[in-house]
Amino acid sequence: MKNHRKKYKKIRTSAYEHLWPEMAYMPELNHWPDRPEPFCPERSQVLAYIIEGYGGDLREAERIMRAARHAGAIRYNPNAKVWFGKKGGRP
Repeated sequence: MKNHRKKYKKIRTSAYEHLWPEMAYMPELNHWPDRPEPFCPERSQVLAYIIEGYGGDLREAERIMRAARHAGAIRYNPNAKVWFGKKGGRP
């Protein structure tokens, strides 16, 4: 008799998934406003927005931004060089 156990694929979820509905309304913000100077995270409008809205420190804000980008909650406009929520602006 064969053992027919179902194999379940583990679904990876983000610890920040609860933020995606709000992040979808993020206005257009510049992540590197002083181009072509070297990137400085302390000057990022996106990270400042995340810290102001959701708390935490700079490292946590960078993690949230990376996870939001991979989840599709925020997008990058290469022509304007700004990040924005997929629904844009505040509701």
